[in-house]
Amino acid sequence: MTGFITKSKITWPLALFSVLSIVLISYLKNSLELEDAEQAYYSQWWRWGYDDQPPLYTWLQKIVNYCFGVTKFSFSLLRGLLFASILLLLAKFGKKVLDETKKAQLVMLASVLIPVFIDFAFRRLSHTLLASLTIMITYLIVAKLVQKKSSYNYLLLGVAMGIGMLAKYNYALFPASLFIASFFNADLKAIIWNRRVLLSCIVAVALVFPHLYWLLHDGYLIEIKRSLGAKFGDSDPGIIVVGPILKMSKALLEGMLPILLLLVGLFFFRKKNLQTNKKLRWLLHLGIVQFGVLLIFFVLMDAQDVHGRWLLPLLLPYLVLFVAFLGSIKNNYIKWGTIIYISVLCFQVLRTPLEKLLGIKSDIHFEYTALEQKLHKEFPKETWVLPNVTYGGQIRLLDPTRKIFTLDDFSATLPKTFKNGCSVVSTQKESFTSTAVDSLLQYGPDDDDLYFFKVDLTSEIPFE
Repeated sequence: MTGFITKSKITWPLALFSVLSIVLISYLKNSLELEDAEQAYYSQWWRWGYDDQPPLYTWLQKIVNYCFGVTKFSFSLLRGLLFASILLLLAKFGKKVLDETKKAQLVMLASVLIPVFIDFAFRRLSHTLLASLTIMITYLIVAKLVQKKSSYNYLLLGVAMGIGMLAKYNYALFPASLFIASFFNADLKAIIWNRRVLLSCIVAVALVFPHLYWLLHDGYLIEIKRSLGAKFGDSDPGIIVVGPILKMSKALLEGMLPILLLLVGLFFFRKKNLQTNKKLRWLLHLGIVQFGVLLIFFVLMDAQDVHGRWLLPLLLPYLVLFVAFLGSIKNNYIKWGTIIYISVLCFQVLRTPLEKLLGIKSDIHFEYTALEQKLHKEFPKETWVLPNVTYGGQIRLLDPTRKIFTLDDFSATLPKTFKNGCSVVSTQKESFTSTAVDSLLQYGPDDDDLYFFKVDLTSEIPFE
């Protein structure tokens, strides 16, 4: 074991181990995670947008589903591949900027110190994971542009920005930060104020334009604004500015507390100073600006609810600065870093069965077979319309050949009529003028009361 760890090539084995761990975890669950359930539902269609998220992740999921079917393996495999790709890009970016193999490996291993990455991204996140990957790709391209401002690299930058915006909307905060930082750093100024950057802009806009057109069509943008407002929470008139700052600080601590504690410890006990050589200066300046842009964004949005996972894509690349702060790297760092990394992943795998064994309540331990069997028995020919995408995805996993709709999917293109009518499952007893034909009370992980209605026309369904 020790001999393996001290060898130089540990990045690919650890990446593969991560993929296998994520796939194994999925088979230890009785049902899908929330975001996997959403993908099980949305991946029924090719669309330019899905609810309040860009379409790229669902497109990728639909391709994987085509290859492997609508199974737990398909959803976990995509997340596993994205997670592993981020690890490899962290190492590659570290090698590019720090120019040392050991430090590059430690950048990858240091990701275990970011709880939201090793927990949320490892087990459940979808769009945030893809956004993290596109951000890492973009940083790597920017690092190449610092060294060589070729048309090819600017073309790659445009592609990266285009797919980044199709991955998650908060990606837009990165190009904004890059532009602002160009006023404070000579390397970034040479990149942004180069006429070839127009090539990047043209390519990015061309990739994103169909989705932007979709956003402006049929009121989707209004629905997305409403959804984002709900995520940020209701404002408190007494703490309009202070509230978002405190919430962002809390999210930062939630996401990077182990690293922050280590930095403080190194500073006070070892009197280390961050040596910002020329290769790191642009990254440090960009990081400072990125933090400021995030702060301004949350203040302007009057965000009263900020989660650490929202900051993850934009802060993950700065693990390079953390490793640079450590100074010279010993083999011992790599050895113990690898042991800790593998141990944490093993804990993540064992956590699911342990939670079930100890009776710890979790959504993933609930089985939806009773609802699926009831629908099959009482409404075998009708189209099924479920209360929300979570129910829709869980039922589609059990019955992948059936087309399913939900009441909260405002981005759905619905037929004028449903052949053989449809059965609507609602959490509201008074959803229709007709009386519910059946019910399933105290059901699901949230103990919902489900009511079943028979409806003939789409116009009778109160889609939100």
